[in-house]
Amino acid sequence: MNSSQLTGYQAAITDAAFYLQPQAGFLKVEGADRVAFLQRQTTNDLKLLASMGCLTTILTSPNARILDVFRLIDEGDTLGIITLPGHAESTFRYLKSRIFFMDKVSVTNLSSEFVHIDLEGPGAARWLPEIGIEQAPKLDEIVDGNLEGSPLRVLGQPGLSGAGYRLLISSLARTSLESALRAFGVAPLDADTYDVLRVEAGLPSARTELTEDYTPLEVGLGWAISDKKGCYTGQEVIARQITYDKVTQHLVGLRLSAAAQAGERVWAYGKPVGKVTSSARSPRFGEIALAVVKKPVNLPDTEVFVGSAQDLSSPATVSALPIYAQ
Repeated sequence: MNSSQLTGYQAAITDAAFYLQPQAGFLKVEGADRVAFLQRQTTNDLKLLASMGCLTTILTSPNARILDVFRLIDEGDTLGIITLPGHAESTFRYLKSRIFFMDKVSVTNLSSEFVHIDLEGPGAARWLPEIGIEQAPKLDEIVDGNLEGSPLRVLGQPGLSGAGYRLLISSLARTSLESALRAFGVAPLDADTYDVLRVEAGLPSARTELTEDYTPLEVGLGWAISDKKGCYTGQEVIARQITYDKVTQHLVGLRLSAAAQAGERVWAYGKPVGKVTSSARSPRFGEIALAVVKKPVNLPDTEVFVGSAQDLSSPATVSALPIYAQ
């Protein structure tokens, strides 16, 4: 890391830092059947949204592979969807294709109208009043405020080091929000530094773990699946994974002895047992990675090897997540 990156990294683990989420998406779903429509497409029970500010639910394919991970916002007569970065347009087209002729529902892509900034770090909450948010939202809670005449919405979410906050504001007010954060001494994070912190925290990413290579249960998203709701696309596969203990691989952390690259195989007992999905060089922990590996290799402290072939000179140790807590 260069000095600027290290400054941001240190700020994120000791006080506060912010990160502009690239290609963040926002869709609007309207119509009398909007809840029923999304209920039959995604994994969580949208009835829970009535008692929450927002709800995480997963859009899955017929074979239960991850297509997108939504954060749903109930806005009265509409539902807002925060999509995974880079997924808005493909998800918009997919949802449009799933609307039956009798459905009273419409979907609009409003991604260009908003920017998404994540405020991270143990001291992040104390900076919210400075940008017009008097009370920090709890996990899955929403608090609305105003910054220089622009509506500002803040969502509580899992962060890089405990609690985190998603700041949602008009694209026209991006400069005002970023300037305000910088003026208060909140350090910006670049993409590489954010990724180091993300791997330390064990958070799956749209580019690496939250993909069609995996089901939600394989990458630790079981908490966003309801077993008490009606049918949805992919439900049969997920139900079998749960009922018959068919989740054969899991997302884990790796403490590495040498740098690794995403896509490299993980080896144990003389055979391949998974692959690296993300890797980083941490100032605190050295070379680390996230990987999806088969059972029982997912157990903490299991010794594995990483490489295109089993290389006994590149041992690694499986870690529970988050890596920083081990």
